[in-house]
Amino acid sequence: MKIPLSLIVLIAALPALEIQQAPRPLFRSGIEIVRLDVSVTRNGVPVRGLTARNFVVTDNGVPQEVDTAALDQLPLNVQLVLDTSGSVSGLRLNRLIAAGDGLLSSLRPGERAGLVTFSDDVRVRVGTTTDLVAVRRALGGIVGSGQTALRDAVQLAIGLRLDDGARPLMLVFTDGVDNASWLADERVLESAREAGIVTHMVRVSSREISQSRFVEQLAEATGGRTWSASSDRELAQLFTKALDEMRGRYLLTFTPRGVTGDGWHELKVKLRDARGDVVARPGYFRAASPQ
Repeated sequence: MKIPLSLIVLIAALPALEIQQAPRPLFRSGIEIVRLDVSVTRNGVPVRGLTARNFVVTDNGVPQEVDTAALDQLPLNVQLVLDTSGSVSGLRLNRLIAAGDGLLSSLRPGERAGLVTFSDDVRVRVGTTTDLVAVRRALGGIVGSGQTALRDAVQLAIGLRLDDGARPLMLVFTDGVDNASWLADERVLESAREAGIVTHMVRVSSREISQSRFVEQLAEATGGRTWSASSDRELAQLFTKALDEMRGRYLLTFTPRGVTGDGWHELKVKLRDARGDVVARPGYFRAASPQ
């Protein structure tokens, strides 16, 4: 499905507009349980065997009791968001398709995937589905042409999120800087913070792309990681690493205690009696209770 230019213009003009009415992970007073995906690695290798007592979580500076810390128990919903601009053609395109195909082959029965591509325009090739054959077929039909509307594509993909209890992962590939989007960096970063979707960014390094901070900012805003390839030969390996990293994450849950107030809540996660590098999203939005 091609997203018309008129819709992208409308999105830019009306910042409060959601592309699709997907529920946000906003938590309401008195009934909330916060779910938090946390990556713990040591020398790049996931640390296993941790329990709830090993995690120290603060919500707006107030220590919280972690109720559960589950490892790789829920299915994944993976949204592929792939750059198909003019620089992605020939051998690079073939390697990108192969990397996406390899990721789909690594999904487990019942897990979902979807495909969004972006160049001058943004297209939903396949909505999130368990029909991975359909996703693979659409992936094999992509071609490279045009410019790069990265921010608009990310905003659209956020709106496609399914709230079905699975763990959402958005895997974004780009090999260039955004030169075609209507939306500004901060507008998309705000949506990403509110959505709570772990976002892994895979990029082919270049001098041009290294001058843009949006890729790193998006990963940081969602508790994801940035994976840089020196060559498109590494794409398949990095797609696999990104998926494995998500499977190696702990899903923490806690019920906020001792914190009040609507709006943004800053989260910090540390380890107790364990060593490792911790990556998690920096906070969540708390919505006012209905009157």
